[in-house]
Amino acid sequence: MPGPDGDSVRTTGGQVDDMTMALIDAAHDKDDEVQNIIEVSLFDLGKRKSNLVLSSCSVYLKKHAKLSLGHRVVILKAIEKIVKETLDTLDVGIANEMIQQASHELTQTKDVEPEWQMAASGVLVAIGTRYCDEVMGELLEKFQPGVLPHFFVLQTMGNLAAANVYRMVPHLTAVLGTMLPMLGLAKQDNMRWVFASALSRFSEAILEYVANIEKAPDPTISKDRFASEIYSAYDILFNVWLQSKEAKLRLAIVEAVGHMCHIIDQDKLEEQLPKLLHGILALYKKHPEPFHITQGLSMVLDAVCYDGSTALDPHFDNLMNVLFAQVFVPIDYNNPMSIKNHNEILRCFAILARAYSGRVVGLLLAKLETSNEKIRMGILAIFKHLINAAEACMEDKKEVVVSGLKSLCNDNNNKIKKVFAQVVIAMAHHGYLELEGGQLMIEFIVKQCSLPDDPPGKRSADPEFVSNKALRLMCNSILQLVTTTIDDMEMVLWPYLLEFVLPAQYSTSACTVCKCLSHLATKKREENADDYDIDFEVQANIPKPPQLIARFIVWAGRPANGGERGIHVLTLMKALSPNLHENLVELWDTVIPKLIQYLEDNLSNEETWSQKNWEDLLLKMLSKSLDVVDNEEWVAELGEALGQQVNMYTNMSEEKNFLYKSLGIIMRKSTKKEFVTKHLDVVFNSVKHTDQTEREGCAIAIGFCAASHLDAALSKLENVAKNDLAKKSGGLLGFMKDKSDVDVERIKATLMLCYGFVALYSPPTLIVSRMEATILRTISPYFQNVKDTSVKQNLIRTVEQIGKALHPDHLEQQYNFTTRGDFLSHLQNYMKAESTISIHNETRALAMNACATLIKLHPKLSEAEIFDLVKTCTDCLFGLPPDGVSPRKSKDDIYDDMLEAEVLLQTTFEALNEILKEIINKDPTPMGLESVFKHLVSWMLSVNDYERERALKTWLFVLEYYIERLDVSIVSRFLNEGIFLARIIPRCTDPNNNIRQLAIDCIHTTLKIGQVYEGLKDAADQMIDALPTLKDRLKKNDPNILFSVINDLSKVIAKKLPSEHLEKFLDVLEEGLVDNQSHSSSGACVVLNGFMKLRGGEIGAMVEKILDSLYQKLSIIDFQQTRTGTLRTIRTLASHHLLTVLKSLLNYKLPYDNNAVEIWKMLCQDSQLTAHILDHFLEVLQKSLPYEEKADPKDKDKTVKTATVIPLAITCALTELFKTEETEEEVLKNFHRLFAALIVRIGSSVNVNPPKIQSESETKDKKDRKKVVPSSVKKISPIKCAVTAFHEFLIRSKATEIIEQLDSESVWEKMEDEKEYSEAITILARCLVESEEESKHTSKIVASLTSVLQSIYDPQRVVVAAFFAELINQKCAGDETLVELIMNSLLGRLVDSSHIVRMFCIRGLGNISSVGKEQVQKYSTTILSAMMAGMDDKEDLDDDITTEAMSGLSRILSEIDESHIRAILINVALRIRPCFEKDKPTVRAQAFILFGNLSRFGDGPSRAPFLEQIHSNFISLLLHLNDPDYDVRKACKYALRLLGPLMGSDAINEKFQKHLLEDANLFYGEFMNDLAKLIIQDFPEKINFYVMGCIAFFKSSWPEIKSNAAMFAGFLLGNLPKDKQANISKEHACSALILLLKDPAPIVRSKASEAMSLLYDY
Repeated sequence: MPGPDGDSVRTTGGQVDDMTMALIDAAHDKDDEVQNIIEVSLFDLGKRKSNLVLSSCSVYLKKHAKLSLGHRVVILKAIEKIVKETLDTLDVGIANEMIQQASHELTQTKDVEPEWQMAASGVLVAIGTRYCDEVMGELLEKFQPGVLPHFFVLQTMGNLAAANVYRMVPHLTAVLGTMLPMLGLAKQDNMRWVFASALSRFSEAILEYVANIEKAPDPTISKDRFASEIYSAYDILFNVWLQSKEAKLRLAIVEAVGHMCHIIDQDKLEEQLPKLLHGILALYKKHPEPFHITQGLSMVLDAVCYDGSTALDPHFDNLMNVLFAQVFVPIDYNNPMSIKNHNEILRCFAILARAYSGRVVGLLLAKLETSNEKIRMGILAIFKHLINAAEACMEDKKEVVVSGLKSLCNDNNNKIKKVFAQVVIAMAHHGYLELEGGQLMIEFIVKQCSLPDDPPGKRSADPEFVSNKALRLMCNSILQLVTTTIDDMEMVLWPYLLEFVLPAQYSTSACTVCKCLSHLATKKREENADDYDIDFEVQANIPKPPQLIARFIVWAGRPANGGERGIHVLTLMKALSPNLHENLVELWDTVIPKLIQYLEDNLSNEETWSQKNWEDLLLKMLSKSLDVVDNEEWVAELGEALGQQVNMYTNMSEEKNFLYKSLGIIMRKSTKKEFVTKHLDVVFNSVKHTDQTEREGCAIAIGFCAASHLDAALSKLENVAKNDLAKKSGGLLGFMKDKSDVDVERIKATLMLCYGFVALYSPPTLIVSRMEATILRTISPYFQNVKDTSVKQNLIRTVEQIGKALHPDHLEQQYNFTTRGDFLSHLQNYMKAESTISIHNETRALAMNACATLIKLHPKLSEAEIFDLVKTCTDCLFGLPPDGVSPRKSKDDIYDDMLEAEVLLQTTFEALNEILKEIINKDPTPMGLESVFKHLVSWMLSVNDYERERALKTWLFVLEYYIERLDVSIVSRFLNEGIFLARIIPRCTDPNNNIRQLAIDCIHTTLKIGQVYEGLKDAADQMIDALPTLKDRLKKNDPNILFSVINDLSKVIAKKLPSEHLEKFLDVLEEGLVDNQSHSSSGACVVLNGFMKLRGGEIGAMVEKILDSLYQKLSIIDFQQTRTGTLRTIRTLASHHLLTVLKSLLNYKLPYDNNAVEIWKMLCQDSQLTAHILDHFLEVLQKSLPYEEKADPKDKDKTVKTATVIPLAITCALTELFKTEETEEEVLKNFHRLFAALIVRIGSSVNVNPPKIQSESETKDKKDRKKVVPSSVKKISPIKCAVTAFHEFLIRSKATEIIEQLDSESVWEKMEDEKEYSEAITILARCLVESEEESKHTSKIVASLTSVLQSIYDPQRVVVAAFFAELINQKCAGDETLVELIMNSLLGRLVDSSHIVRMFCIRGLGNISSVGKEQVQKYSTTILSAMMAGMDDKEDLDDDITTEAMSGLSRILSEIDESHIRAILINVALRIRPCFEKDKPTVRAQAFILFGNLSRFGDGPSRAPFLEQIHSNFISLLLHLNDPDYDVRKACKYALRLLGPLMGSDAINEKFQKHLLEDANLFYGEFMNDLAKLIIQDFPEKINFYVMGCIAFFKSSWPEIKSNAAMFAGFLLGNLPKDKQANISKEHACSALILLLKDPAPIVRSKASEAMSLLYDY
């Protein structure tokens, strides 16, 4: 222990002293992470040996005066942490030493070194939290009167005041007494700053002390004790220092003054107030960042401002001006200080309101009268804050505020309105709006809810720009919040909000207003509230019930408009019904919930929503409402209300449309002639003739009216025709016009449409008499020479309505429409007049729908009429561009047009379909079909996809409709079936997928129609019924798939087409061969070939002619399907001359071109040919040389392998053969031969170069052969060819299991790698045996491969050896005879010249363990000697054979008797020990596994020597448990689990078995620490041996192993009880650890320092 001088280390006399010093010495490591860990280690030691570590740090700092700054900082930080942790037990002597040392560090240099001195200051503050007096004693020594102290002495005092208020405040009297005279000495800004900062902390501490006086040690201390000193300090800070130019200093002074103000006497403060305020306010001009000034100001105001205070009277105006200047500065939301300053300014206003609420409010309202936007927004922000935060002060100012803010209700500036809306919601929450003028605020919010969207155009560049939409959405939310969350607002809002329902300017707010009203009305109705009933006479401003109903019903008619208002309007109608009419209550309570449910289910779903259905439902409710009220006067009032409201919907055509329909329903109900006449005028006079939506509403309304008042309606229309369609005035000269031509045309359009709906809705009994005499006579003249589109379209609509009105089902009698032909002619002319390059209106669709309606009428159309009509329709529609838009426009203009055109196209095609349906309805025979089909043929052959698709889609529609309606009794034979089919077949392979799908459907439907004509209508036909399944296959554009599908299709058609149609069918189909789409021509070709095969007897010589023709074209036809007929001919040739063809094909240039590939595929489709081809190929492969080997010209020591041509060509040909489905049977028959030949071929192709390209002379005599490729040949890779061939072989053999396994283990890539191909063969052997189906071939494959073991080519022997080795491992699928055969084969190759072959032989012999004990015992001697020899193989430079030998030994040990191994057990253990530390991870892993497996024999006669081996290798095993390699870690776990039971410690064994699970995550450090404790417990005598073992590993080449050794040594020594430490070589161990602190690897230094932290007892 140290002497009395107290300056030496408080040593323990143990090794920990040196280690502590070593850690301190290493503490400033260059690696940040290591530095942190050493700091933690010092801290851990310090917690247990605080005296030692703290004194060591102190002494180290003293001794090393020139230590680097960073190092000193690390040590001081460590001291601070230790002190904080051990403060309660910190010895006063050590504390004093630390205080002195830290004080010395703090002031050693006069210069400011922040990091160093902050660290020293931290130590003093940490100690001061307990030993405050001692720290202050030391600091006060350096704080002498008359001498300016060190910067950090002052800062430390300030920090100590914050850290230990109760101990520090009593010192402040003395501190302040010494400090005040010093203030005059401080000339430097940084010193002044630290004085100001310290005074700020002191003041805060005094205030906290006094505020919590009940907890304070000295309750007599008060603010008064410090008031004069603080005032003196304030005087200097404020009156002298504040003049400094240093911004940071001025801010510190302001903050300090803010705290000081609360301590200074009130009288003096008020006396100083003018200067104080002037000084602080002046700073605003000097500082760009005002927050700290505002914060100081708010503290000063807080000190002087209280209820009744008048101190600020003289300064009030100036103060307000400065505060206003700040509040009007826009907030920068990206700058937190800007936001804080704004909030602090608002706080100042709230503080001022305590004493001056009246003046503040008055001044704010006066300021609002300015036009300056920023000022007004600032004032409103203040109001919002005062209303929310100064509620008590503002209570008596509410009326003044409401009254003063009323003027803002009419402001037009959105930014102002946004802030004002926020003020309104604050007022609502605090009871302002219940006062007079509150309703004006509500009106203001509703106005904003009614804002229209901003006009389109350039958005304002102002970043704070508030759009109408944003303001509207905000006010919508405000109104809803006020309604639903503030109960006191109900009396303000109900029923006041109803006043906003009627005025047109509030239309946009309908959704929100109705939502709020429905909430209030529903609540009051449910509660039966006293104020629910509305007296409409007393509350005269609220619209009367008919006016409300008229408004609501129109709003509900378009429920999706106005922000989906429909549900809220209906909910309000239901809630309000008792106030509207007592008779409506029951009806609306029943019907409206159903309507609301309908909207909820359908409105947001475009597919299910129907506006027409909705209108029908709502008009039905309106009609029923009229019935239940049953009061003619009331009905008229409602009608009048609707009539009066027409002008509210000037720019809302959809709403106006529904208003007209509603008015029509009321006119239909009314019996008052004057009312009806008046409102017919209202409707026709108010309709906007330029708007189709309004026009239709008007026409339907007049139609509804005609249901009850036909003559009145017709009379009105006749008057319009006479008066409004008169173009010229009656003046003699006629040069003045009453109306322009355009207006007349538009009125004409409305008039025509009205006639149509009058015809449709009038009573059928009356309309027939009026039709010819009135309606047709009136409208007919207007159909000629129409140019205006709207007139044209409404004439068409009129024709359609008349057609519907004259339908026998409607009239309930036959009507002969004599002038129908004229109307059809007009309609066709309108269609012909439309553009052929774009569609931009619905004229075509309307005309076609009208034609479809006319076709239904009598008499039936003539053939010529049908011809003209269908031609006109298809010509005006099919030729339009695919998107319906002319491509000549620019891209920007075209997008909107495309969206519109897409819809128009769809509706027009639907209309065309309606015409075709009616044609079939009138003539359901093949002739009727033909009348449509002949117009579609030319479009089916078009060069444009979209035209072909349209024609097919239309034809399919016609066929599907026809099959439902055909009449066999009229015509009994389907004579044109063959023609229809032949025309469609080329489209089945059209390049466009949609067309292919449609073509299949057309063929399917045509064949089904054929069945009906054959009398098999309901009979199932598997072939025909299966046709739709071809569509999925047709989705892909793969020519092979298209070929397959069309082939299947040809079979179906060949089977199903009656003989009588064959000739026509083939004639038309041959035309298909010249189809302008090559895919389609090939489809026709395939079907022809199908017929040649299946119906050859019926078509005679035609087949030969077709095949010959296609064969001539083979070299120029590019398309695969089109070549099919030719290739089949080649196959026929080959069946006669196979070997010649094969010889020729094998001399093609490689890789094969498309022609050659197609030929191979075609040849292989014949199983007999395939069998001969395979035999020939296998024979040639066996006899041929796989490659030629020559010396490498670049390096004479190496050789270059070049593939021979024929085997390579066979490999490529086999690949194509395997790709062909038809070869499957033959491949399976020859599975074993092909499997063996192909894996040998893979071995023969690894690292082999392609053959040289044929020379010109070789090809001269083959000019006639088109197969010869040009000289620019692709490079071919022999190994890729071999692997691909094998892959395709397995696919064709359906060896799916094997393929999936090979895919998952990336075997294909390995096969191509010179180093990994043998491993790939091993995996392949395993997969073969594991595969249930393919494993049956194993013995035959072995028989095919055995002779290859004698091959002169190394790679071939390697393949077989690897394959055989794994077969033994897999027990040859249970065939023991085969195992024996393979064993003998491998034993024979143990002396092979290739070390890779030897390695696989060793592996195979080791694998015998898999076969079973009997076999192992049988071969044990041979195998053991082979393994031992393998471990000594001199050529095994990479330890491959050693690894295999160890692995093999591991495996067979489990199967042999102890007597066999006893003699060599220890020898084996010693031989494998060096392998534990080999560089190659696989060698280490196998060595550990083998050592673990030796444990089987460690419990018998060899127990003692083997246990010694365990202890010798124990440390190595434990350290490699955390080896960098995963497999080594796994091997160590395995070995330790096996060795555990032999060690003689149940606890250790249990630990191993529980924690060392194979794939479990091991927490290595925790595990080793626990294990160390068990070792100490059970093997105390071995501890030193183990520690020395760890130290030996300190020299390992692996940093991980070194760090593991350091940690384990630390655990062993750290957990060892003191009484057992005597036998340990402490000095050696600790000095070795200390040396590791200098290791180059950071992880080693880290772990060494961690280990040291555990050795605090040494």
